[in-house]
Amino acid sequence: MHVPLLMPDLDLPPQQAMTVSSWLVPLGRAVLAGDRLLEISAGEVLVDLPAPAAGRLIQKSAAEGEVVVASQILGVVQTD
Repeated sequence: MHVPLLMPDLDLPPQQAMTVSSWLVPLGRAVLAGDRLLEISAGEVLVDLPAPAAGRLIQKSAAEGEVVVASQILGVVQTD
């Protein structure tokens, strides 16, 4: 099964850009639910996003430096 990693709503002002700062896990790596996958920056705030499930990171849908929005799919974890 494929589980999407969704950008959460960080309840920031609409004009505040959220950017993928860095991916912490390479493609193909096994992860546990809750492992830190990437960092998102929003101004002075840096937020770690956890793996939504245990499995392997098989897709990165947002590149480092890319501006992202709430509910956007950032990546995919395969649980099979």
